[in-house]
Amino acid sequence: MKRYRVAAFGLASWDRLIFVDHYPRPGDYAIVRDTLEQSGGTTTNLAVALARLGVDVSIAAMVGDDAEGEQLRAELAAEGIDVEHVRTRAGEPTDRSLIVVSGRGATAERTIFWQQGARLRHGDYLPIEAFFAHDLVVVDIDDAALRRLIVDLPMHVSPRTRLLGPLVYLTALDPETGLDLALRHDYLVGSAAELCYLTGTSDLDEAVAVLRDEMILSQTRLVAISCGPNGCLLIDRAGTHAVPAFNVDAVDPTGAGDAFAAGIALGILERWDLETMGRFANAMGALAVQRPGARAGLPTRDEVECFLASARVRGPDR
Repeated sequence: MKRYRVAAFGLASWDRLIFVDHYPRPGDYAIVRDTLEQSGGTTTNLAVALARLGVDVSIAAMVGDDAEGEQLRAELAAEGIDVEHVRTRAGEPTDRSLIVVSGRGATAERTIFWQQGARLRHGDYLPIEAFFAHDLVVVDIDDAALRRLIVDLPMHVSPRTRLLGPLVYLTALDPETGLDLALRHDYLVGSAAELCYLTGTSDLDEAVAVLRDEMILSQTRLVAISCGPNGCLLIDRAGTHAVPAFNVDAVDPTGAGDAFAAGIALGILERWDLETMGRFANAMGALAVQRPGARAGLPTRDEVECFLASARVRGPDR
């Protein structure tokens, strides 16, 4: 079996999760039933998910000058990820997120409080030549100027480089700018809410129609949208392919989107058809939500394939 190589530019974060039965109203309180601290961040979660699927992963990110930064780097290395370009920003703390998981099961929701810390910035050294030689490059950066620089480089220096862009940080931009930047990637992955924001509509069908019109003259070949318990949509220039979700008992949605993105990335590398890609990505998300935190439920490829052999598709009445 071929060993694929994926490089990622992005963020590393330290997560503290708080589990409550309900999110309190303003001025009220909620009883904390459990807490969890662990390394996180969308890019690093995606990197770990890919590594567990048997992909060779290199990551470029910045951590703070603190114990959390050292722990982040050590945990990534322990997963077999190349951390040569995970650097320390002297005098700055590591990026942190406080994640409140309210409710239980399939109805559990996350609220994220993000304390921004060390991150890649325009002007930082980046291993462009080495990373662009990989089979796929993930660009998951919240600095719009730096992200635009990276995604515009392949046409000038490495036309064969393929870029996968998560949508999450593009929602910090105005919709027109965010969508324009998104469509400079070869592949996109995100949630229904993120796609609706970037297309300026609250209706998913309208968002897909806008996206397909914009894709015609763009370099984007495929957009994968996770719809949570409703499965996913895979959108290319030929049409839209819906793939249903699997019936599982969810514990915590944290990291499910990153697991889904890893499944899409592997499908791109393997050149799977849309149905196979969507089922695998949905299975990644389904396995991830069954354990608390972003990393604990990330499966190996064998675990995904075993799950797919016996999993039941979620029914329309659930």
